[in-house]
Amino acid sequence: MCPSLFGHIAKGFFMQKLISILFIYSLTNFSYASYLDDWSNDDLCGWMESTKIPKYILDEVDKRGVLCSGGLEVSALNSSSSNDSKNGTIFASPDPSLVIEVKSKYSY
Repeated sequence: MCPSLFGHIAKGFFMQKLISILFIYSLTNFSYASYLDDWSNDDLCGWMESTKIPKYILDEVDKRGVLCSGGLEVSALNSSSSNDSKNGTIFASPDPSLVIEVKSKYSY
């Protein structure tokens, strides 16, 4: 076998492998870039109420410049609502329609 022929085959194999790797890489980048594109701002704000917010959610909220309050997107924050009082933190009362009444034969 001629050395130039072997070099030509090796170069062709290398180029084919390189093109395949670049193609697969471009597909993974495309799918990663569009992961949160379908999410609404309210979807992202819902995550902002979580105790542990994933970094990619924080990054997306920062990138979009979304302002969140109460799990929803808002145009401005209400500065008059404070959760602090002289006795400590004030927690909002739950909606009475969401409270489940437990019926039990045992009393406490």
